[in-house]
Amino acid sequence: MYTVEEMKRFIDEYGLTYADISAKSGIPISTVQKIFGGIVKKPRFATLESLSKVFAYYDCQSLKAKARPELYAVNIQADENADVVAEKHQYEAVYSKGSSAIDTGAAGMFSGEIYTQSGYTYNDYNQLQLPDGVRVEVLDGKLIRMCTPNAIHQIITGEVFRICRNFINANKGKCIPFISPIDVRLEYKEDGSDKTVFEPDVLIVCDKDKIKGLKTINGAPDFVVEVLSNSNRKYEMYDKLHKYRICGVREYWVVDYDHNKIIKHYFENDGEIMIYSMEDIVPVDIYGGKLEIDFKEIKEYIEGILEDI
Repeated sequence: MYTVEEMKRFIDEYGLTYADISAKSGIPISTVQKIFGGIVKKPRFATLESLSKVFAYYDCQSLKAKARPELYAVNIQADENADVVAEKHQYEAVYSKGSSAIDTGAAGMFSGEIYTQSGYTYNDYNQLQLPDGVRVEVLDGKLIRMCTPNAIHQIITGEVFRICRNFINANKGKCIPFISPIDVRLEYKEDGSDKTVFEPDVLIVCDKDKIKGLKTINGAPDFVVEVLSNSNRKYEMYDKLHKYRICGVREYWVVDYDHNKIIKHYFENDGEIMIYSMEDIVPVDIYGGKLEIDFKEIKEYIEGILEDI
């Protein structure tokens, strides 16, 4: 029988997902998450035994099996041709303060913090059992907790979406605007093994093949707007910027209300960067500037609300 640490090494080595482990062992995925996320320090003997039977199959594939034949006396019912790995990849082990994706005691953690081990796929993400009010994204297999948006964030998001939708409808456009929350699978794989899932604040998708089923966006949107909060600044301005660029997003805006600026990245024009203020009318380049967002109007709307409170 294996220790938890030995099983973690096999997860990293073979790119196993928690969904795979749960399906083959019969252990609920919530229990699997707790064990490998460090919440359960001393799993029950019967649980470890069930998990060991799954990992023994993978150990047989390594040179270690030759030196430890006593571990394979268990009755393993494994299909050698089964698709049992999400992707053969060496994940960087990332942990935080002993918490996991289902740790209800993680309320004090700030947005943008990676707070569980890596290796999560879309399939794993889709089965997470999170506490009420907790939102996460997945970046290269790592779970990242998102902050709860404030009222100003929601006003900006709603106004930008409204302007985009009205423009597209008025011009009988074929592109479709969306507003958070909706899952965007930037590196979409049909089997669910993709490891990046974002929830942009506002997005526009022009390829309708990417929205089949209307459950998720399967691929890169054409236009993305993210509204900053203090706690997610680095994540939105650097980590997500890089991912959006390499995955094929055409235009990416970061709206920073607290610092009175909008940063526009137009990736189709050699990564052109333009900086505007909340007093400006900002053109959307994927529409050749015909679609414009009047941020002065949005700012005055917010200030008018604040004056009445």
